[in-house]
Amino acid sequence: MNITAIILNYRNYHDIKKCIFSLESQKIDINDALHILIIDNGSQDENTKKLQQEFPRHQFIFNSTNLGFAKAVNQGIRLTQNQSDYFLLVNNDAELAPECLSTLIANSNHSAITGPAICYKDKPEKIWQSGGVFSKLRLNAINPLKNKPYKKESPQKVDFLSGCVLLLPKKIILELGLFDENLFFYGEDLDYCLRAKSHGIDINYCAEARSWHNIKDIVGSRTSAFVLENLAFSYIYIIKKHFSYLKLYGYFFFVFAYSPFRLYQIIKGHNRIKNIYFWFKGAYRAFKIKNITLS
Repeated sequence: MNITAIILNYRNYHDIKKCIFSLESQKIDINDALHILIIDNGSQDENTKKLQQEFPRHQFIFNSTNLGFAKAVNQGIRLTQNQSDYFLLVNNDAELAPECLSTLIANSNHSAITGPAICYKDKPEKIWQSGGVFSKLRLNAINPLKNKPYKKESPQKVDFLSGCVLLLPKKIILELGLFDENLFFYGEDLDYCLRAKSHGIDINYCAEARSWHNIKDIVGSRTSAFVLENLAFSYIYIIKKHFSYLKLYGYFFFVFAYSPFRLYQIIKGHNRIKNIYFWFKGAYRAFKIKNITLS
């Protein structure tokens, strides 16, 4: 069996080295093969070339511009689809425990999307992402175990898994298709999981599979103009795509609940007030889109 791990990289040399080392340390079946594909998404610096020299046994793609998450992942899947039975999506600042991949494969059996417990790198026993439940009240995924102590639990079916570390069987990709390239950054994983649920495909959170993400407090990491614009865009876009019958409620919730929360984060994070403009700019871009196809 062949597994392709796809890592997107953008100007991150030190974290991705640790990510690659953790993938090389995976304890998989002797008959399985792990192929590592690194896609540089327009970094335009020398560090990824340096990585290529340090890891010549792995495959590299160098994009001239930043294609975004969905388009670059799709690029990697298309390139390796004929030789792969599974695709493992891994953030460049994530690391996997040695048994992580084999545990995910065992709980997938080619028929389910699977993901591990993802803990904070600097707080390794504290959960950052686990299986999520989709709330129609908030029209978003809720992670009930977020910031709680890590515990080994039996695998459980969920509505959503983070694309930070995610195992996708080729069989499911052939059924669902690729990621929605209208989503440049954020929301691609939620959109894909919603599509999977609509097709009766299981999404399994495997707590025994562990990983770590080098991410900091949300106030500091999610209040840049780029992040805010894409968060707002993905929220409105997903409502229009999957819950058009609730879109008026979704717009109301966005304006009167979600937006005040983000504005509080901007102010608390000491970011420029003009970043508020990018939050509403992202929402407006999504409002303007018509005829979204539910694939």
